[in-house]
Amino acid sequence: MNRFLTTLLAGVAIGLLIAPAKGSETWRKLVNGVNDYKDKVSDEADDLLDSGAQAVKNGKSKLEVKAKDWADRVNA
Repeated sequence: MNRFLTTLLAGVAIGLLIAPAKGSETWRKLVNGVNDYKDKVSDEADDLLDSGAQAVKNGKSKLEVKAKDWADRVNA
């Protein structure tokens, strides 16, 4: 998916560069596109980190339960 987004961004950039518009307008559109892409990637990274943190928290809770069960069996 990352390759797709990169290719899409490159296509948009090329399209803007060959479009009949003033250089400053084209540059502004290009910069805005890059900033939008950066924001999207940042949001996806934040979501991934949140998911990872939640998975670690769930795994830790399950491990604590298993450890308690095992300790109870050993002490019984």
